[in-house]
Amino acid sequence: MSSRVVTRVSVTTAIATPCVLIGLAALASNPDYGPLGAITGFVVVVVGLGVVAGLRPTWWLIGPALTLEIALLFGSVPVVRAEVLVLRGVRTPVVVTAVHSSKDRTGRVSWKCDLRREDGLPLPHAVLEGYAGCFGPFDVGRTQDLLVDPAGWVPPRAPHVDRAGLDEGIALLGAAAVLFAGLVIAAGRLNLRTAGRRAR
Repeated sequence: MSSRVVTRVSVTTAIATPCVLIGLAALASNPDYGPLGAITGFVVVVVGLGVVAGLRPTWWLIGPALTLEIALLFGSVPVVRAEVLVLRGVRTPVVVTAVHSSKDRTGRVSWKCDLRREDGLPLPHAVLEGYAGCFGPFDVGRTQDLLVDPAGWVPPRAPHVDRAGLDEGIALLGAAAVLFAGLVIAAGRLNLRTAGRRAR
C-alpha cells in the first residue's frame, strides 16, 4: 500500500470506528434493537480489528485494540441509558405486578419485575432488572417511583442515578476512543516506517 492509502485508512478507522461503535451502543440501548446493535457492532469490531492487524500484525496492538472496541460497544449502553434518563427522565409511579427469578451457572439468583404505570398509561419496556431496583418476590404489589423515558427509548430504572459515576463513565468511554485511535495511528506509522526501511 502507498503511504497515502495507509494514512487515509488509519485515520479513517481511528475516527470512524469509535464513533460507529458508540452510535450502535445508542441503538442497542433500546431493548427492541439490542440484538441488531450488538450484531452490527460485532461486525464493526471485526473490521476495525482487521484494519489494525493489516497495518501491523502484532499482538501488543491487536489485543488492546480488541479490548477497547469491546469496551466502547458494550460499555456505552449503560452510559447512554443513564444519560437519557438524566436528561429527559420523568419520575413516574409504577406498580410491580409480577416477579420472575432466574439462576446463572454459579447458582446466583437474579430478579426481573413486571411493571405497569399507576395511572394506567402504557409503559414501554415494562420490566425492571434486579440491578435497577427489583429485589425479589416481596416487591409484588409495591408502588415505587421510577425514572421513565417519555419517548420510551430506554427502559425505566430507579430514580437515583449517580451523576458522578455517569461522568466517570463518559470520561472512560472518551479515553477508550482516544486510546483506540492512538493504537490505529501507531499501527499505520509502524507500517510506514517498516515500508520505508524495506525501500532502502
